Amino acid sequence: MATIDFKNVQKSYGEVHAIRDFTLHVEEGDFCVFVGPSGCGKSTALKMLAGLEATTGGTISIGGRDVTDAGPGKRDIAMVFQNYALYPHMSVRSNIGFGLKMRGQDKAEINRRVEAAAETLELTDYLDRRPRALSGGQRQRVALGRAIVREPSAFLMDEPLSNLDAKLRVQTRSEIVNLQKRLGVTTIYVTHDQVEALTMATKIVVMRGGVIQQIGSPETLFAQPANIFVAGFIGSPGMNFFRGPVEVVDGRAQTRFGEQVVPLSVAPDALRGGEAIFGIRPEHLKIGGDTGTPVALGLVESLGTEKILHFPTPEGQAIGSLQKVIGSDDAGRDSATMLARVIDDRRYTDGETVRVALPEGKVHVFDPETQKALS
Repeated sequence: MATIDFKNVQKSYGEVHAIRDFTLHVEEGDFCVFVGPSGCGKSTALKMLAGLEATTGGTISIGGRDVTDAGPGKRDIAMVFQNYALYPHMSVRSNIGFGLKMRGQDKAEINRRVEAAAETLELTDYLDRRPRALSGGQRQRVALGRAIVREPSAFLMDEPLSNLDAKLRVQTRSEIVNLQKRLGVTTIYVTHDQVEALTMATKIVVMRGGVIQQIGSPETLFAQPANIFVAGFIGSPGMNFFRGPVEVVDGRAQTRFGEQVVPLSVAPDALRGGEAIFGIRPEHLKIGGDTGTPVALGLVESLGTEKILHFPTPEGQAIGSLQKVIGSDDAGRDSATMLARVIDDRRYTDGETVRVALPEGKVHVFDPETQKALS
């Protein structure tokens, strides 16, 4: 195991700045996930850590040793790629042990490590097969086995699940997490899928435009996003946003959501002007009852007991394209439509009118100019 440190790392391609002032400390044994939309610089940061890309500025250390100018073979790391990178003419056994063979390891030691890795990954029965005879998930486990036998200081994984189907992706995701916990090896994992980030990481680094937006645990990023981008990117479905007035009554700040008055968990003097941007997660909305704002459901997505309800944002409170506001694709969603995630046995129908209420303590407040969180 080893710590990993980026200190003021920069990466430019001519006039294009791919990474700006990237500073990060990863503890021994951490499962750290770099997440963000395409082009945010997460893979570039991983490649610089691996020695596959040179830095333009700053330093990178592994286990306290400066490796900024060291070649990939001198960094004591092992990479797992999304395309598996297996040799098709070699058996699983040969693929897993190939790196050790190239390093001149004793044959008996190679066999011992390969057998141990195969047992850990449940590949023992497949050691004499070729990669073409394996499923996608099995091939990915072979790629993991090749990394494990190296016994490196750190694992680096670049979107290793992107070529798997949805069901296999979930299964392999849990396998990787359990494996990392057993081995205790510091792991850096790159993905654009925030669900992967939330379910796998002990630490998440959210990136946008080559700049770190927030670093924290999955729980922290979900409950206390630093800005509108993080709030909108983390969570599935994404956070709802709307504009609203800021009022101070008896020394306490409040806003309005349609017909409802919503108390705010923010000091009145933290708000500038008479308006702010507010956010609430779909699962925190209260549906039904006698309070709240009446809305007509535009679409009901039923997933059994779980439903996603689509309804219009109250008149005058939409903020335009979410893609423009948070800088991230959200399936073409526009803030003129809000979503509620409910888990119950009630049957909802398109066009039905229900009341939607925002519970106190669940509403996030953002500065409309800086887009930073105020609560």
